Amino acid sequence: ALMNRPFGGAGGRGSRRRRATGSPVAALHPVRYAQVMAPPEEMIAVLNGAGGPVVLEHVNPDVDAFGATLALVRVMPGGRAAFTLGARPVGPRLSGMLDWAGRGPCDARRVAEADVAVVVDTANVQRVNVEGGWDAIAGKYVVNIDHHVSNERFGRLNWIVDTASSTCEMVYRLIAAAGWPLDGPTATLLYAGIHADTCGFSLPTPAETFEVVADLVRAGADPAAVGERLWRTQRPEEFELLRTVYRNTRVTAEGRIAYSTLTLAEIAATGCTPAHIEDQVDVPRSLAGARVAILLSEIEPGLVRVNLRGRQDTEVLPIAAALGGGGHRFSAGVRVRATMEAALDRVTTQAILHLF
Repeated sequence: ALMNRPFGGAGGRGSRRRRATGSPVAALHPVRYAQVMAPPEEMIAVLNGAGGPVVLEHVNPDVDAFGATLALVRVMPGGRAAFTLGARPVGPRLSGMLDWAGRGPCDARRVAEADVAVVVDTANVQRVNVEGGWDAIAGKYVVNIDHHVSNERFGRLNWIVDTASSTCEMVYRLIAAAGWPLDGPTATLLYAGIHADTCGFSLPTPAETFEVVADLVRAGADPAAVGERLWRTQRPEEFELLRTVYRNTRVTAEGRIAYSTLTLAEIAATGCTPAHIEDQVDVPRSLAGARVAILLSEIEPGLVRVNLRGRQDTEVLPIAAALGGGGHRFSAGVRVRATMEAALDRVTTQAILHLF
């Protein structure tokens, strides 16, 4: 399998404490950076020759995963590509991105007919968002495009760059290398993913990523529309959900860890569902002095989703990895089968071990 992963560590279970000094790619010479980010020629050839590809993302997709998926469907040759959302609905913020894409998801029959499955922003086969799970695409030619450090390289072709800001940045570079057309709606989808995965460019981000953003704006990306659609269109029930996150926020470890919790009952009381849980972890992350921010949300009885964010150069991937999860250095997650109380104890204990 092809790989492009010359930089970045694994952040595995053995790490107790690991702090970044900035993006490991930020100091690279521009020519070397371009080499690291270059998509494999074999992958471009496979995608150009695909007869009826389908593009998939991870379960509970975020803006980066959804933007990369929809952008690829728009630009792949011949208009033959389709995408699926699996069996779980997306929240209203992501569903609004479908307007930019100008198309909707396909059904299971179309997935079964696909010759090539392109999986984006997904670290392992358990996370592939398709009805029937990995078995539904295991026999196909799988192309794996991702920037997760923990990616398990499950594709026949793997393009993994764990130093990339986002999968959307990688997709932009793929489009440029392949010579595929880039219009305003596609550029807007890619801009949204980069903006979201860098937390509004507040995480360590190299200059080359900003150059990609400038290219996207020149191609017609609409930053104002992204800001309005993704960050300033909360419905009353979403606002109530956010109020609950604020109300439940606590600190521990002398203020170094800030966390909040959402039980299924609390989510339902606001009129929301677990699909509405996206970036609410930014609430505890906003507390001064917090180096680790945690949001625990119950997505079904006995199953707690944990979102982790790092601040002040504190990586959170080792925390997630120690609990069986994965992600990125400053943005990671895991699912814990336990009660909320037990999950909170396990996660905060691991975070304290990591910090001290």
